[in-house]
This record gives sequence, C-alpha cells and structure tokens, in this order.
Amino acid sequence: GGCPEDRRTPIVAYDDACANDGICVFSDAYTCDVLGGIMQSGTTWIGILGMIIIAIFLAYKSHLAFVFGIGLVTIISWPRGTAVTYFPDTLAGDARFDYFKQVVDIQPVNMLLAQFTSDLAGAGLALFTMLYVDFLDTSGTLLGLANAMGVIDEEGNFPKSRWAFSADALATMFGSIFGLSPVTSYIESGSGVEAGAKTGLTAVICSFFFFISIFFAPIIASIPPWATGGALVVVGAMMGRSLAKLDWNNVSHAVSGFVTVILMPLTYSIAYGLIGGIFVYLVMEGTFHLLSFVGIPKPGSKKDDKGPARMAIGKSIINPQGDGGGLGEYAAEEGVGNDAGENADDGEDDKEAPMADEEEATPDDK
Repeated sequence: GGCPEDRRTPIVAYDDACANDGICVFSDAYTCDVLGGIMQSGTTWIGILGMIIIAIFLAYKSHLAFVFGIGLVTIISWPRGTAVTYFPDTLAGDARFDYFKQVVDIQPVNMLLAQFTSDLAGAGLALFTMLYVDFLDTSGTLLGLANAMGVIDEEGNFPKSRWAFSADALATMFGSIFGLSPVTSYIESGSGVEAGAKTGLTAVICSFFFFISIFFAPIIASIPPWATGGALVVVGAMMGRSLAKLDWNNVSHAVSGFVTVILMPLTYSIAYGLIGGIFVYLVMEGTFHLLSFVGIPKPGSKKDDKGPARMAIGKSIINPQGDGGGLGEYAAEEGVGNDAGENADDGEDDKEAPMADEEEATPDDK
C-alpha cells in the first residue's frame, strides 16, 4: 500500500490472456525497491490504524478483533476519490472497480484434470522441490500455531500431528491433480487461534465460508492488502512470544534462530527462512565438531566451561596441567576454589581458637 506504483515489481506475472483478449490480472503481490523512504502514504497509516485497533480489541479479549479491524479499514478503502482508496483513477484501479461491481461471479471450471505432463525428469525435480518446500512450510506453520494454542508437549509434539500432516499432504496431491497451486496450511490461521479457535470445528466453519466466497469473489478480492497486513503483524507479534523459549546463551541456537526469523519476511517464505536457519545451524555445529577432533572444545561443553583446557583467539591451546602448576594458576585466575580457600581459612581459625582458650584458662586454673 505505501510503495509508489513506479517502484513495484509484481511477484505474480500478468495473465497471458491480457495480450490477446485485453483481460489483465493485476496482482497485489509485489516487492518494493525503495530504500530510505519515509511513511507518507495514506494507505500505510490506515493500515497501522487497523493494526492498533485490532491490538486494542485483543487486549480486551474480544473475539471480533480481527473482523472489526479488517472490516473497518476495508470499508474506508472502498470509496473512490480518496487518498486511501483501493480503486484509484488508474488502469489497475478501474479494472478492480469494474470487477468489484459484479458482486457475484462464477468462473468456468475448465482446467480440471488438465495439468499432466509426460516429462518425468522435470516432474522428478518438481516433486523433490515441492517436497522439502511444502514440508518445511507446513512444519513451521503447524508448530507455530500449535505453540500459540499451548498444546505442544515437552518433546515438541502436539496432539494428532500425524493427521494434520496427512491432511496437508493429501490436499497438496489432489490440488495438483486439479491444476491448483499447493493447497497447504497458512500462517494466517493464527488470527483464528488468537480469536479463540481450539478445535477442528473452526476448520469446518472456515471451509464453509471459503466455499461461499467462491461466488462472492469480487467482494473478497477487493479487500486491500493494508487491511489484512495489520492483522498479520498482530498475529506475528503474538507468536513472537515463542522466541523467549530460545536458548539465547547458546550462540548457534541464537544465530540460527535469528536467521530463520529475519529471512521469512525478507524472502516472503516460511520455508526459505527455515532452510536458512537450518543451514546456518548445521554449518556452525559441523565446524564445532570438526574443531573438537583437534582438541578445541565445543563451545558450551563442560570441558570448555569448567575444565582446565581453554582456547584464546590468536593463542595456542593451553594445558594448565603442564609445567609451573598451571592448574593452580587457572583456578586462581578463574576464581575456582575461592570457597574452598575460605573454608580452609575458617578451619585454621577454628583450630587456633581452642589453643587460645587453653592458654587463657591456664593462669586461672593455677
């Protein structure tokens, strides 16, 4: 919404029919190559307003927080001639408004069972690619939602996870047969979780409304992205509390976790974020294990934390058990054994105290 149109690069290309029939599909998904810009767009500010409204309603435990916030911003964005309209006086705006006025639209089903290929090599590559992308995407989504619901146990599992992954896999398979994009779980479901959704009945009701939306596609498609963007920011903030469970004292965990989180919005993909985080973690842990074979202890290990062996940058590994009584120097330098020393001193004082008493008592006895 806040990106100037001349700076937008669509992620989804226009339909091929645009060149032949004059029917164009204008995508709302785009990247913006503006660096160092300032927030002057009205759509940006109204999106922020919607986010604040949703957050306020959530603070009061209202189940209608997302509906009210998205609905209010959408209604404000529909009238033409305003700075925040979704239908500006441009070619794209006119096309959107003409489609919006149809209200009800039923598209012909002419692509079913038509997307098959005999190119086994290309199919194998696509199968492998979609396998790890969809698996990582689904894993991140389901685990994030289950954690937001508070149903993950100590081992990282959640109830009926096998059924959840199986349903996602079957939906992806049948969706491809009908020529659809991968039918998978979406992180947008987090808004339902924050609204109080706990059971599968929510999915049934949601699927019913999805079916109804097929016939009212012009209305649903006219919901501006800055109306739903605020809701996703709030959902992300609520799910961000899971980061508190990350071991930030462990460098490999902290860095890989941060890379995972930061790559998701930068690459527009949950799967890419997970791939980046896993890659960083494997490289760091693999390096630690390789260095352990040459005597360099793994960071965070008992040998590294409490043992006498230490490593300094630019210096060789020091074995305090060598000449010069290094163990004592190491203990004194690291503060190890201070308690023992204090206890020993206390013991000597205790031994000296009775002797003093005896010396004092001797003249009295005499």
